[in-house]
Amino acid sequence: MTAQNMSKNIQSTRQLNEGISLQKRNKMSLGLSSSMATIVSILTCLLHTGNNRLVQFPLVSQARSWPRSSRFPSSAHGGLFRGANEVDYDNTAAPKRLITDDQLKDYIMDGYIVLSGLLEADELNALIEAGNNIVSGYIEKLGGKELPKGNFQVHEYGLVLDDKEASGEGSKNIFRSVALHSQLPQIAAELMQLDENSENLRLLRDVFLAKGPESTSSCGWHVDDQMFWPATYQLPNQPMVDQTGINAWIALDDMPVNNGGSLAVAPASHSDSVSWRNDAYAALGFDDTFGDGISKDELFRVIKSGKVDTCGLERMAPRIHQQIEKTKKEFSFKQGDIIFMNRWLFHRSTDVTEKRKAAVKVVEDNALLKRYSLRYVTGSSSLPRGFMTELSVLGTNGANSGREFNEVDGEWYPQCWPEVGDDVEEKIDSVAKNFIPVAQEKLAVIMTEVMALFRTR
Repeated sequence: MTAQNMSKNIQSTRQLNEGISLQKRNKMSLGLSSSMATIVSILTCLLHTGNNRLVQFPLVSQARSWPRSSRFPSSAHGGLFRGANEVDYDNTAAPKRLITDDQLKDYIMDGYIVLSGLLEADELNALIEAGNNIVSGYIEKLGGKELPKGNFQVHEYGLVLDDKEASGEGSKNIFRSVALHSQLPQIAAELMQLDENSENLRLLRDVFLAKGPESTSSCGWHVDDQMFWPATYQLPNQPMVDQTGINAWIALDDMPVNNGGSLAVAPASHSDSVSWRNDAYAALGFDDTFGDGISKDELFRVIKSGKVDTCGLERMAPRIHQQIEKTKKEFSFKQGDIIFMNRWLFHRSTDVTEKRKAAVKVVEDNALLKRYSLRYVTGSSSLPRGFMTELSVLGTNGANSGREFNEVDGEWYPQCWPEVGDDVEEKIDSVAKNFIPVAQEKLAVIMTEVMALFRTR
């Protein structure tokens, strides 16, 4: 990883597999078009709609080093841990890195790390208020009707592009502020070990989700399909650090592990150190059967066949599901905790427990457990080709299909590191005003056709 004034020990980390450059490493390219996984994921939402690694975020950390090797030696975690002794950091240290060496080591080995206290108090409070406004808006639109069943009761995509006034009339878009202007992009770039002189980071996707006692299902063990991750598939080549992307998941409510409704991860499942990984990919349809694109007719045939289900690993491969369950990690998140996850880390939402359901029957306030999720990718990553439901493609009559994110027309995927692009606010607002309405109309037509397919299969 390199960032501003990067220390030598991080440079050595990038050389873990000496003799193999990042530019020439042998990645497995999987060209499954976003269209199939995207639509199946949307329909999944509509139809179903132990060792806590919670690290207190250090503002300044003292650089440490470890021997160069293909695997890091085991050692105590750095940072400030809840229930553990504080680690003293040298506040006079020159490097401007935001994460410690131990935190980076944990992320590389396990594929995730949870940071606490990263957002400023005013950022977090504004984000929580905006989330509450979204939920209130959903309830108001229902006009007294019950919230929908399924996985999530509220889901709202693309709030960085258009927050639908959730941040408050006359207020700045807090989702945009957190996604682009907070410390999150810097953390993501450091964990991905990007070089600020030759690489950049862009926001790929953002989504607000809320899960309540009405939830009747959860999305099983999976890696994000191209609804949540509309980029060509590039599997990581361990032990080199994967640079294809990172997910930042922000808890907007306290989520004790015994209440459920939160998130579980499968440690190290981003790497080939877990025996079941490739079998799980195959079961979920992450293969190159469809090359670098798929026609609309072929896509609809696949949907009708029922062979693809991002959330259905337990049904399609129960043995693998049981294997993952034995090693899963669940967390008691506090408001404002952020888990950074490798793009290829297997994870799942957790069911709301009966204890939680009983509690909200007594106290209805804050019944929905809210979270805000951000996906970051390098600008050199690309949109898939073929038939797609991605708004940036629909809104430009297909012009953006297959393009690198740095070359996409319009500020659909704004740059956020090493610096935010010029006039980004105006450019994003232009996309929201002039292109999104057209794209949404086209998407609505496609989804009507897809719903008809699901009713007949």
